[in-house]
Amino acid sequence: MKKTEDPRIAATRSAALDAALDILQKEGVFAVTHAAVNKATGISRSTLYRHWPETRRFLIDTFKHASGPTKLEPAANGPLRADLKWHLVHLVNALNESPWGKVAAQIIAAAATDKEAQLLINELMGERFAFVENTFIAAQARNEIASDAPIRQLIELMISVPYFRKLILGAPLDEDWIESHIEFICSLAENSPDYLHEQS
Repeated sequence: MKKTEDPRIAATRSAALDAALDILQKEGVFAVTHAAVNKATGISRSTLYRHWPETRRFLIDTFKHASGPTKLEPAANGPLRADLKWHLVHLVNALNESPWGKVAAQIIAAAATDKEAQLLINELMGERFAFVENTFIAAQARNEIASDAPIRQLIELMISVPYFRKLILGAPLDEDWIESHIEFICSLAENSPDYLHEQS
């Protein structure tokens, strides 16, 4: 039987992570410290160290807090264009409007040297990949795309391009871009060039 967490402990952790996330967004990764969270919340340093003995662990949990719980059910009812737009709009909204969009670049940078940060990215991206994969598989079952369509490559294009455009290029992710990106992905799904099949 799973032990229920003490509500007071849960509230303390939540308040600390809210403060750490606020610091992360405003001041960056190196500003997230036990001392800074203590100053922002009044939670004692000894309490914070009991929850997070290492600053790195505190930071990883703050990144997780930024990503938030996933409560989405993948859109897979068709047609493919409508389902992919549903996915892309959720991703774009997260990058444009949520705390995740403000800190994603920092966790990507942290992953270059931190194994836990890389594992967290893998977990988050794996979840989103699975959602979109289900959408393409459903489209195959409806015969909207070929049974040998290179789904893995299509998913990578679908998901990675918004991150590149937002975090590297600093270009807008607006409605016009969403529509053009969906059209591009669908055209590849329906008429996949040979080189994509060779890579799948």
